[in-house]
Amino acid sequence: MQIATFLLTSAAILLTPGPTNTILAASGAAMGLRQAKLLPLAEALGYALAIGFFLSVANLLRDVPQALPAMKAMAAVWLLISARKLWSLPVVPEIPARSGAFARVLVTTLLNPKAMLVGTISIPSLLPDVPALGLLSFVALSALAGLGWTVLGASLPARLRRHSYRMAAMIVCGFAVAAAVSAAQ
Repeated sequence: MQIATFLLTSAAILLTPGPTNTILAASGAAMGLRQAKLLPLAEALGYALAIGFFLSVANLLRDVPQALPAMKAMAAVWLLISARKLWSLPVVPEIPARSGAFARVLVTTLLNPKAMLVGTISIPSLLPDVPALGLLSFVALSALAGLGWTVLGASLPARLRRHSYRMAAMIVCGFAVAAAVSAAQ
């Protein structure tokens, strides 16, 4: 029963719009599904690394009150850098994914607060005896959800697709502001 609760919780987390999902959808729109199809793997790798980290150091981080604000501040800085880069990217579907999209998705996912939530709360509370199963399940679900976000972006009408990176830049900038405000509290 706890695995079912974990899977439902994970699906809800992964389907909630956030910085990684925004970049996946924008990349799908700007690059097309064919060029962006591997980006969900960057998300899965990012979650695997970040959640593994949080599972390993969750107990240590609880005793360091500055850890969470510092991570939020790092995420805010990265999101601002990413938003700036997204703003200036051309929307040309023929350009292969070498435009840095894989790295952008990977780093954004590494710094995504969802990884911290899963690694410090969801897995330890719902699957304390099988954390590896929780990690693997979340990573598999993230690849599927990431593909869904990428397909969603690729399915947008052409008139919206040409503005996808700029729209994503504004949304990601909003997440950066939210992370900065949260870090300051």
